[in-house]
Amino acid sequence: MEEKVMGAFTAIVLAVVIIMSCLLIYVPNMHIIALKIQDNKLAGGRTSVMEMLRASEEELEGDDEQTRESVLKGHQIRLTLPQNVTSKAVSIDNSQVDRTIKITINGIGKDYFTNYPMRGNGDNIVDITYDSSDLVGVIELALDDVKEVKMTSEGEYIYLDFLEPHDVYDYVVVVDAGHGGNVPGASKLGVDEKDLDLQIVLELKKLFDASNKNIGVYYTRTDDSNPSFEARVGLANDSDADLFLSVHNNSTASGRMSNISGTEVMYKGGDSTGESKKFAEMCLNHLLEELGSKSKGTVVGDEVYIIRTSKSPVALAEIGFMTNANELEKLQDKEYQQSTAKALYDAVLEYLNL
Repeated sequence: MEEKVMGAFTAIVLAVVIIMSCLLIYVPNMHIIALKIQDNKLAGGRTSVMEMLRASEEELEGDDEQTRESVLKGHQIRLTLPQNVTSKAVSIDNSQVDRTIKITINGIGKDYFTNYPMRGNGDNIVDITYDSSDLVGVIELALDDVKEVKMTSEGEYIYLDFLEPHDVYDYVVVVDAGHGGNVPGASKLGVDEKDLDLQIVLELKKLFDASNKNIGVYYTRTDDSNPSFEARVGLANDSDADLFLSVHNNSTASGRMSNISGTEVMYKGGDSTGESKKFAEMCLNHLLEELGSKSKGTVVGDEVYIIRTSKSPVALAEIGFMTNANELEKLQDKEYQQSTAKALYDAVLEYLNL
């Protein structure tokens, strides 16, 4: 009796395997359905859907040009929105320093990709993860390079394209707020350098945001994070930036409070074109004019990793000495920070001849 039961069970299993194999071969898009069922679950509830895109890419490559055009209409990625969800529910955040694009869509659940497969090709895309909570879905695209993302909507479809920064902007500038996170930089009388650096950069960002110049400005940080040195200079190098500006504040070698004060700007001495020194001198001149601070001159800074390895003209501005009580007080003043930002903004425009 036991042998008959086992034989029947084996026959049933074999029949199921044969049926599924036939479905995978003969039913259109069944391989995509299988991939959707077998999505990889990641920590934090995220799901990797990269294999779905790869399957779509292979399928599109097998189609004729007319079919591919009807699906993608010349774009790289196509997302389908559920009924009653419009393009107004879609927002995109592009973190160039992390090479990550976050697409947030209100009104989609955890089964979004099960019901609406992604179509397109994976050029520049390293991985895609998805998560949803309270009908807010977040798609994260990890890229292999610095890209601008362009979104186009048409009916139920959202199309995405990834563009070179210089295909979008006349100029590209990378601005770096020094230190951050658990690396405060100089710390005096309860004030951390990382916070001063960031406050100045955020004031500088306001000026660029309000500008009508076609300049793409990428920031290594706009919060209390601490990107690696490689990520900071890599953002400038990989975006083929026209300028790389890093904002810091100084202190004495001993770290003790003193009467030493002033502004200095470091540059890449190994830049045979002289463009790095030229940019540094412009930064220094504008800072001295705006702040009325003492000049500490321009200084070769090739011992600093982000200066030495920058492919772009680079200037690292040391705005003032935190170890000078008077200068430390000024550096915390909002108007002084705004004046600093204006000086650096004007230096960038002067260099770019704008």
